[in-house]
Amino acid sequence: MKLIIFYFLCWIVPSILFFYLPVPANISSFQHSLTLYFFIGVYLLLASSMSFWLMKKILTMSTGSAYMHCAMVIAVFGAAAWYSDSTAMPRIIPASLITAILLFCSTVLGTALSVAVKRLGELVPVCITAAVADVTSVFMGPTKNMVEDLTAYYEHGMQGSPPLIDSILIKVGVPGYSVPIPLFGVTDWILLILLSSSLLRLEKTDNILPRNGRRSNFVFLPVTVLALYVALIFAQITHTFIPAMVFISSIFILFLVVKLGVHRQLRRGDFFYSIIFPVAAASMILLFSSVG
Repeated sequence: MKLIIFYFLCWIVPSILFFYLPVPANISSFQHSLTLYFFIGVYLLLASSMSFWLMKKILTMSTGSAYMHCAMVIAVFGAAAWYSDSTAMPRIIPASLITAILLFCSTVLGTALSVAVKRLGELVPVCITAAVADVTSVFMGPTKNMVEDLTAYYEHGMQGSPPLIDSILIKVGVPGYSVPIPLFGVTDWILLILLSSSLLRLEKTDNILPRNGRRSNFVFLPVTVLALYVALIFAQITHTFIPAMVFISSIFILFLVVKLGVHRQLRRGDFFYSIIFPVAAASMILLFSSVG
């Protein structure tokens, strides 16, 4: 239980404090945007460092114990989030609570899934499949309709019940904004954790920060988080919803090639699965969309 409480406090307290930071009344739109970009980076660094600490804890647990912690989070804090959302509390409180739930559970799930990865080469078809599936879903699949509903919801002043996709978005409190800002979906974080924890299991890391002293045990900035940051800034500048998994997967594969030499470790099966799995994933998404 201490593990859960510590994790949640590390996210919720900064989220609320950042949200209520004062902003000058005469701030320009350019400064407003820079503030947003800065705090997106701060939140991503905070989330990745928290998740790194949690990943190391999970890797020492049994799978059953890890999922038990996940169930406790959903049961206890899920009820609290429902209660707070049904009262007159400021939006930042239930939003930060639900986001903490999503981050915790996705970190547990992504770390647990990484147990299936035995070699570096197996991560290549995982990345390609995730990217293809995300592109298909965003432009031709169920995510396309969800994004349209979400855009309409926020453009019309958040009136009525939020669309389903809103409940699985990571939201943060940024100074100068009246409501928490949605950044990305929980599935993006699951992929990110899956990739980083797979490297940890293989006694490698995608941390791009210098590893010196005790800081390396607490501050974690994987190349996948940098890729996600680039995707989020690009989406903010262009005002479009983009498939973040494409950025995450592409930059991660580039890292595997340049830093870990994965291209020299690929087997015939890795090439085969890099074709079959993406095709199967895209076909299933399109089939599901046509049936729906």
